[in-house]
Amino acid sequence: MSSESNKVLVVEDEPSVRALVQDVLSGEGYTVLDAGDPWEALGVAQSYPIRLLVTDVVMPEMSGRELARRIESIRPETKVLFMSASAIEDLLDPDAHFIAKPFPLDRILHTVNQVLADDDRDYR
Repeated sequence: MSSESNKVLVVEDEPSVRALVQDVLSGEGYTVLDAGDPWEALGVAQSYPIRLLVTDVVMPEMSGRELARRIESIRPETKVLFMSASAIEDLLDPDAHFIAKPFPLDRILHTVNQVLADDDRDYR
């Protein structure tokens, strides 16, 4: 996997959760960029091609859904995995990828791998 094809942007306002997700994905060979808020994430997305956005849904100032829409307008090839401790899965698009927090660390890795594997045939 080239570094261009495995960039993951993790957006989470809780530093400990962000660090755990980053550590797990980095340990498996992903290039992980992180942001503590949506505005920082938008700056990262403007600077780097992102294969996958992993974002909390509920954040101050901007929801993960709005962030995903904005990043997809900049980087339409970016896939999205939403995560939340709130019971909001039903409020997302039925085709959206979602993982409920708290999650076992192997589950986030499995879910990220699954989201990206579903898209491997179309990614350039």
